[in-house]
Amino acid sequence: MARTLTLTFMSGSRDGEVVQFETAGSPLAVSIGRVAPCELVISDDPDLSRRHARLFWNGSSWMLEDLDSSNGSFIGEFQAARRLSGPTAIEDSDIFRVGLTRLRLGRSKNERVATAAAAANATRSAPSGRY
Repeated sequence: MARTLTLTFMSGSRDGEVVQFETAGSPLAVSIGRVAPCELVISDDPDLSRRHARLFWNGSSWMLEDLDSSNGSFIGEFQAARRLSGPTAIEDSDIFRVGLTRLRLGRSKNERVATAAAAANATRSAPSGRY
């Protein structure tokens, strides 16, 4: 059964952007990193590893797992942030950090939503600037 994963950028050049992933397969997962084949690519974060972390559905909740990244993954903010030492349950509205990028699981009303496919298409179809 497919599930929708919604993430909101809380910092960086994409601050406020909301992305949604329709996850399918087994396990239901979305990887986060600096390069493809990660489903969520954040190329402008120098502290993000190529394959930094992944979010996966364990049957009852989303789990966040660090993929042996150089700088770690954290749940919470500022002094309350805790570094992951293994797969950790993450709840709706929880904020987590990968590299320098802060993301929130879920979204609030009235935020703009861009699906991963639409974001990829927008990048590919952007005008070159030459006329």
